[in-house]
Amino acid sequence: MSRIITFLLVFLIGTMLSTPISAASKRPADVWNYYHFDGTAFAPGPADAGTAFVAVREKVQPVVLTTEAVVPESVELPDDSGVIAGICYFQSSGGKLGSGRSFNPCPRIPLLIFSAGKQLVTVQTDDHGYFVVVLPAGVYSVSNGPFAAEINVERGITTLVPLRAGKRMVD
Repeated sequence: MSRIITFLLVFLIGTMLSTPISAASKRPADVWNYYHFDGTAFAPGPADAGTAFVAVREKVQPVVLTTEAVVPESVELPDDSGVIAGICYFQSSGGKLGSGRSFNPCPRIPLLIFSAGKQLVTVQTDDHGYFVVVLPAGVYSVSNGPFAAEINVERGITTLVPLRAGKRMVD
C-alpha cells in the first residue's frame, strides 16, 4: 500500500513541477522591454510622451523610440556580439523653481570607443542624446573627453550605459 502512495506522490509532484517549466519554455521570444533614463540611471518602462526611451530584446539590436505605438524592427545580432546602448547627458541641478528634468541630453556628440587602449570606432549620439553600438564580446571604454565608462559587452546582451558629459548648476 505504501508503494502505491509513494508512486502517486512522486507522480503528483512531477506533474506540478513540469507545468511551470513548460510554460516558461513557451514564452514568446519577441517581447520588447522598454527602459528610460530618469536622470541618474535607466529605469524600466517607456518615458513620458515625446521623450526617448530604449526598446531592448535579447540577441536583437536595441532601438531608440519616442512612442510605444511603433513596433521596433528586429535586427539580429551577430553570434559573437553584444550591444552598448546609452545616453550622453549633462546633469542639471539647482534652480529656484526646482522643476524640470534633472538632466539635459547631449545631441550629436561624438563618443570614442576604445579596446585595450586603441580607438576602435566613433559613434555619434542622436537628437535625444542616445547612442547604440554593436561590438564583439569584450571590455570597452566609452568616452567623451574626460568622462569615460568601462563597459563589459556580453554576447547577445544589451548593456545600458548612462554617460555623464558634465554638470550644470542653475541658480
